[in-house]
Amino acid sequence: MMELRGLHKTFNPGTPIENPALRGVNLNIAAGEFVTVIGSNGSGKSTTLNAVSGDLMVDEGQILIDGIDIRKIKISSL
Repeated sequence: MMELRGLHKTFNPGTPIENPALRGVNLNIAAGEFVTVIGSNGSGKSTTLNAVSGDLMVDEGQILIDGIDIRKIKISSL
């Protein structure tokens, strides 16, 4: 199971080009479920997937896989 809880990510915070990419994203995916992520340009699809893969740190929120927060796991082991 994968669970996203209140994910927030802002690129270039505090600058004129500040870009809030994720604003409180919540998602639960049960084991064995197949999910497709769709949306328009700039809707946060890639940002969400990069956060789940460990390539991007979120500003706020949790990413849990089987109840384990991936921020506490080395990226190489993901």
